[in-house]
Amino acid sequence: MSWSLSRKVSAALIAILASTMLLTALFGFYRFEDEVSSLVRSRYSFVAFTIKKRVEDSLNLGFALRQLRQVQDAIELEKTRDEQIVGIEIYDSRGEILFNSDRGRIGASVPDEWLQPLAEPTGQPFALMDEDSHAVGLPLVNSLGKVEGAVVLVYPAGYVERELGGALWRLAGQMAGIVVVFAVLTILAASVALSPVRRRLAAMEAALNTALGDTPAADGSAAAPEVNAEFDGNFGEFVAKAREALEHIKLSTEEVERLDRLA
Repeated sequence: MSWSLSRKVSAALIAILASTMLLTALFGFYRFEDEVSSLVRSRYSFVAFTIKKRVEDSLNLGFALRQLRQVQDAIELEKTRDEQIVGIEIYDSRGEILFNSDRGRIGASVPDEWLQPLAEPTGQPFALMDEDSHAVGLPLVNSLGKVEGAVVLVYPAGYVERELGGALWRLAGQMAGIVVVFAVLTILAASVALSPVRRRLAAMEAALNTALGDTPAADGSAAAPEVNAEFDGNFGEFVAKAREALEHIKLSTEEVERLDRLA
């Protein structure tokens, strides 16, 4: 199947648009995913910070960390407020879990990497990740600046992906709609804008076929449809002069050959 000039131009423009939109959407989506992940971490960090302030206020009153029994009720209440929270833990500087939204884990030990942020003097918030879950943590510091332990909130690793899944499909649908609309408009515009060029090319092809002796098309149909009269007349004049020039060249060549034989 032979494509017309307008179809080829339209296909090229549609391919460029689709490629540009795809790259832009991918970069934008990954950027959006980073922003959403940051917002989710900030949200859960705020929950952990609320618990941290409550615990540190009690520590500043002189209570030991393991004596703060009311903290257990506080973390259980925070977990019930958000079903996406996997768990909330409070552990001491040795890694022993003192309070947990899952009471069965009280008394167990946290992984060694959870203790590494407590060794840093800055006492800054920290993030922990594995295949199944992400965690945000904040150190618990008493009024003397000593790190007593940490509070850690755990949420699912796939939470952001699930939230963004619907957005990704909506974005794909919108992109497809834009490409379809652009494709239709491009085909129409190309057909209108390139119609004079297409007619002129058809006229040139027809005139060349006429000059070559009205060579029929491969399917047996007439080689030349109606052609532009002005173009056909100018091209016919050109062909006539070209033939006249070829005839002069032929005569001159024969005369040169005759003189060579006489010499």
